[in-house]
Amino acid sequence: MLPRQGQLPKRRGVDKNYQYGAYALEFALVFPLLFLFMYGLLTFGLIMTAQQSLNFAAESGARAALIEPAAGNSDPMSSPARLQARADRARQVAADHVQWLSHWVGSEHVRVSADLSREEISVGIVYDYVQAPLIPRFAPDTLFSLVVPEQLKGHARINLLVAGEVGLEGGTP
Repeated sequence: MLPRQGQLPKRRGVDKNYQYGAYALEFALVFPLLFLFMYGLLTFGLIMTAQQSLNFAAESGARAALIEPAAGNSDPMSSPARLQARADRARQVAADHVQWLSHWVGSEHVRVSADLSREEISVGIVYDYVQAPLIPRFAPDTLFSLVVPEQLKGHARINLLVAGEVGLEGGTP
């Protein structure tokens, strides 16, 4: 039987008037959970991307230290000037690889270092995530502080002695 004009249709004896707003209520209950899930997914995806980028940059910098920066130089392989040139090259290559991150969050929050010892070059990159997050923080600091790191770090070390680059007269030990 069709409803008369101005009358709402009934379904199985239930007045449709009671159903108005049910969808809005369901949406209001589900949306915060869906938003929090999507925000967390995006946040942790960007954190993992930045972490992998820092690791790759440090490894690339360490590899670049093996490439002879001063070809044709008459100094022995283990001279302080050539070792420092290798460390400088490692720092520059690592900084080039994390340049996208430095532009995004500011270069003051991304620190690149290359430390030199007698036979090792250690490349380190530190990104202060808490000071400059990749996306703005949504919740109070206490909510995500348990799962979001304060700093992201990438580190790589190359032993020039093992690689055959430093030793007696520059030869393989």
